[in-house]
Amino acid sequence: MPLSRRNFRIALLTFVAAALVLILFALDHAISHRRWPVKTLTDADRARVVREPVDTTVAWLSSLPRAPEPLPHDGRIPPHELTVYRVRAKLVAVHKMLDGDLHMLIADPDVPSARMIVEIPAPAEGTVSGLAEAFRRARGEVHRRGAKGALIRVTGVGFFDYTHWQPGAARNGFELHPVLAVEFLD
Repeated sequence: MPLSRRNFRIALLTFVAAALVLILFALDHAISHRRWPVKTLTDADRARVVREPVDTTVAWLSSLPRAPEPLPHDGRIPPHELTVYRVRAKLVAVHKMLDGDLHMLIADPDVPSARMIVEIPAPAEGTVSGLAEAFRRARGEVHRRGAKGALIRVTGVGFFDYTHWQPGAARNGFELHPVLAVEFLD
């Protein structure tokens, strides 16, 4: 039995919509998994990361020069990706991403226009690096207290991400990823 024009159009629109959704999921996975070893602290340079946190600001980190591309998949860009930073910030938004990361948008309390993204990987991603418990604690704290506008202290490893459609991302693509600890100061 042939399809009517109306039913054909509905079937075609359904097919196109499903194809677009699949393409968007594939793109999101491809983008979110670029530099995955660096994001999860399982990269070849992980032993070179200085674990003593350096206190700084979101404004300073978001003003760093952009790293030249292409960014290394399994290596770090010195000195900023070999450093653990600690910043005081306002929590603007929290989202669970498709890759399992807990994505937080933060702003500098003294320069609110200075914003950046910080991400806590899923605890399962911390098994190899031994950071599963740190990821679990940080995520738990955000889930318990994650009020927008809260003053927090975030400790995490410096990371240059490829810039893509992430609202609030620093123009230079700099993030703290992975986040190792979150403390609510309010």
